[in-house]
Amino acid sequence: MQKYYVAIILAILFFFFVLTAIRAWRARAAKQEADFTQPPMALGNAGKQLVKVRAFYVATTYAENHLERVRAYGLGIRGLAHAIVFEGGLQLIRKGERPLAIEKSAIESLSTNQVTIDRVTEAKGILTIDWSQDSKKFSTHLRVVDQGDRAALISALETISNREAK
Repeated sequence: MQKYYVAIILAILFFFFVLTAIRAWRARAAKQEADFTQPPMALGNAGKQLVKVRAFYVATTYAENHLERVRAYGLGIRGLAHAIVFEGGLQLIRKGERPLAIEKSAIESLSTNQVTIDRVTEAKGILTIDWSQDSKKFSTHLRVVDQGDRAALISALETISNREAK
């Protein structure tokens, strides 16, 4: 009988910790949503499509702190995505989440990395796109597994942003 009491107490503690984690996630997202407006879901003037690749959306972080995930507006959830580069910018269609559009004028720099907030890959396996909105600077990290697709995506982003990937 005593082991049932222990199991019930542990179950209650487990649910308490899960509830606390969910509340903390939502509180952080609400605080971040107060700092900047919702990023666009579609490009205003997309123009011609240059390239479309399958990618993994890893995270969006603050540019000055790549260890702080942006949770606001669903940007904190990683997953599968299609990265589509148009003449007017980058459109990320994320599976199960709202799309993210980054206008070409908002792109500040491009770089390839091996490490980001919770992901380690081969050398230059993560593409980081630094962009700004509402005087806040963000970094969106993508993982494109196929090297040919990664090269095509980087080339298209360099073309529209007039910036070379580091």
